[in-house]
Amino acid sequence: MPRLGPGSVGSFIACLGVGLLGSSPALAAGEDARTAETFLLGLRERGYYDLASEYIDRLRSDPGLGEPLKGLLDYHEGRALIDEASRTVDLARRRELLDRAGGRLEAFVKGRPEDQTTMEAVLEIARSLSERGHLARLVGEDAPEAEKKRAKVDEARAMFRQAADAYGRAADQLAAAYKAKAGFLPKGDARQEDRGRIFASMLDAALKRGIALYEEAQTFPADAKERGEILNQAIARFDDLYKNYRTQLAGLTAQMFQAKCYEEQGKIGEAIGIYNQVLSQPDPRLRDLKRNVHYFYIVALTKRKQFALAADEAVKWLQTYDRRDERRSMEGLGVYFELARSLDAQITPETPKADRDQAAKKIVEALSPVVRTPTPFKNDALAMLRKYKPNAAIQGREIARLGFDEALGQGDEALAGREWDRAIALLRAAVSKAGPRQADRVDLARYNLAYACYMNRWYPEAEVLAGHLARRHSRWEHAPPAAALAMQAILDEYNTPQHADRAADLERYIDLAKFTAETWPEREEADDARINLGQIHQGRGEYDLAVADFASVRERSPRRLEAQTRLGGAHWAKSRNLARAGDEKKAEADAEAAQAVTVLRKALDDRKAAGAPAGDAGFLGNAADLAAALTESGKVDEALATLKPIVDAQSAKTGPAYGRLMEAYLLAQINSGQVEPAIASMRAVEQSGDGANRTQLYYKLGRLLEGELDRLRKANQPQKLAQTKEAFRTFLLALAESKKGQTFESLRWAAEGLLSLDAGAEAEAVLRKLVDESAADPEFLKQKGAADRLLRAKVKLAAALRVQKKYDQAASLLDELTADKEYRRYLDPLLEKGELLDVQAEVGLGTWAASCAHWQDVAKRLDRARPRPETYFDAWYRAAIAYSKQQQPAKARQTLTAVMRLNPGVGGPTMKQKYEALLATLK
Repeated sequence: MPRLGPGSVGSFIACLGVGLLGSSPALAAGEDARTAETFLLGLRERGYYDLASEYIDRLRSDPGLGEPLKGLLDYHEGRALIDEASRTVDLARRRELLDRAGGRLEAFVKGRPEDQTTMEAVLEIARSLSERGHLARLVGEDAPEAEKKRAKVDEARAMFRQAADAYGRAADQLAAAYKAKAGFLPKGDARQEDRGRIFASMLDAALKRGIALYEEAQTFPADAKERGEILNQAIARFDDLYKNYRTQLAGLTAQMFQAKCYEEQGKIGEAIGIYNQVLSQPDPRLRDLKRNVHYFYIVALTKRKQFALAADEAVKWLQTYDRRDERRSMEGLGVYFELARSLDAQITPETPKADRDQAAKKIVEALSPVVRTPTPFKNDALAMLRKYKPNAAIQGREIARLGFDEALGQGDEALAGREWDRAIALLRAAVSKAGPRQADRVDLARYNLAYACYMNRWYPEAEVLAGHLARRHSRWEHAPPAAALAMQAILDEYNTPQHADRAADLERYIDLAKFTAETWPEREEADDARINLGQIHQGRGEYDLAVADFASVRERSPRRLEAQTRLGGAHWAKSRNLARAGDEKKAEADAEAAQAVTVLRKALDDRKAAGAPAGDAGFLGNAADLAAALTESGKVDEALATLKPIVDAQSAKTGPAYGRLMEAYLLAQINSGQVEPAIASMRAVEQSGDGANRTQLYYKLGRLLEGELDRLRKANQPQKLAQTKEAFRTFLLALAESKKGQTFESLRWAAEGLLSLDAGAEAEAVLRKLVDESAADPEFLKQKGAADRLLRAKVKLAAALRVQKKYDQAASLLDELTADKEYRRYLDPLLEKGELLDVQAEVGLGTWAASCAHWQDVAKRLDRARPRPETYFDAWYRAAIAYSKQQQPAKARQTLTAVMRLNPGVGGPTMKQKYEALLATLK
């Protein structure tokens, strides 16, 4: 959950904005497009992004606003939103802004003829992808779970790759447009300005393509082969740009990033040489570029372990670039961090205490601004800060002496350092000391107190504090985020292990979510509440309520497409529920299924029209849901046609979203009987990492493979048969090892499949686990037929032991089963005992006489059955074989002919053929 800042400049800027707008002709109807666009660009350039968005909304509602500005509003708003997103420290807010920006820019590009502004919008879309990559990395940095960290790294990698591709396409289009405008133009010709814009955009796209590649490389470990390969691609891009445009700012920036890539490859000397070359440039217009280069130079010195020089250069940087925005920029915070690192590295056990204390003070001062902002080095900065400024003990008397401002300031500082206990104590003190004049600030202190409680896992306290703010101060600008915080606290309390009253938690959540949706219907928090309500209602089987919830998400919401996808899922879940009622509800079930497909297909089309990246998780999930519905509705060809181009377009083949896509593809291939493609998809599913429940997929594909094995045996294709057997074995092992969705039958079937492939050891492991866990499970033992199923598993375990030549263990288990009163009436243990006696006689560890007697006993037990089962005839057949092995062909022949005389059909054509074949060999 995001924490709200102390509101340092937001109110001032808002007031300033009112003044600007109030005195501007922008409020008049029929705004002059020339002055309006100039004013709008001025707001953006000064960083008044919220005012820019508000002004655009005013322009949208101005009936007198003419073209071309009216048609450019989506473009201007998208740019402003990305600018704001790149500078906000609230990661949740950043995601929201990027979602909105993407929607505006895609709406602008859609159906618009290609011109200069359209190509610039494409560049902005690529920039939004890059910003999404940065956001994913930052969220991953803060994620406590290793799995979530990996998922966010994968997401960032995919975003940077897509950004690089988008920049590349834009650069090619711009280069073609620039080439078309080549040639002499007289001075003052208006076309010169247009050509100049295209040229600048072309260089910008080429430069940012290389930067996106550099960022993609950072998502791989330092020693990964892919990292080096991608850095080489980036170096080639930067080198080409610098050589061709070395007098342009883009060329010099490319040279800087080329050096950075060298640095990342360990070529620090080469990098420093280039950094110094750029830093020596005297042109004052290069201030921003040299600011970045100087930061990279300090990082390189630290890597070279020239800590004293790095510290000196960091101080020099801070003296040179002393503006507030420069010091709070990403490179400014990086310089603070490198200064702290360099000072820390110079402290040794021999350092005098006075020097050590002075250095520690400087380190704390340098790190304080770093830990307040999400950056890739925030966590390292926090770890170092704790080293030099450990959590101070909370002294009640000390806090009691603090005034409101002091307690609030120290509370915010404790929040930045993640000292939750201390922050809670200080913010409580601040709230208790607030007077009437601090009414606005005390509400903000209460919110931050709720946030600290939440982060300290005091969920009930966080819910009460934030919920109170939301309900009692609903007109406060931060009331909707307070409601979101309270709802998240309820959910986390609900998910706490061994929590006692989950039903009450859920009811409180539903109540607050409904309040949120009704009180702030046009806010993002309301849409979040609607979607969560829909998920709760669907989970309860209240499908009509879920449909209503998902359908009520606003058209302009950044989560609209997600809501539509979930709406299709709710219709599909309702259709499956109706289908379980039988023929009586078939018409309703079919109608709901058709509605699900319609909604899901439209949502997917809308995502495509909006330019959703090929690897976007929402896009892939939407496609998978649609394909699954089509497959289960019997429209397998449509499912395959939908998925194939999407699967082919994937470059990043890892992560849950890709795994879900491939599961849907695999399911469609199984249902269409495509064996080899299904095997390839199975491997892709396995390589994608952990994902959803795959047990039933394994089971279905295994059945498909069983049929393919039979076909290959009959076709006499030994090489292909061997390959398919190995694939079948891999599948069976994967099924057995799957952690989710396992059933007794799926595991037993996997074990029996392994036995059919003579994989006795693997089958034994699966069966032992199955038998032990089932025998100890009271719920399983209560099920009808549990004894029969457990017996069969034990018999197959004996077979697995026999296959491995563990004859004594197999015999012991079978004796145990045949002696058990509950199992004595069953035939299965006797049949397996006959198999064991045959094998033991064959290898000289038993006698054929014992085998013969056993099979005769089995046959006699079945003699009264009508009609006689196939096992009756097989038992006499096995007894005849045992006679023949004892060199008693006459008795063998007599046994077979006697059975055939009394039973001419011998149970069926296959068994009769076996009898006749054996008689032919007996002399």
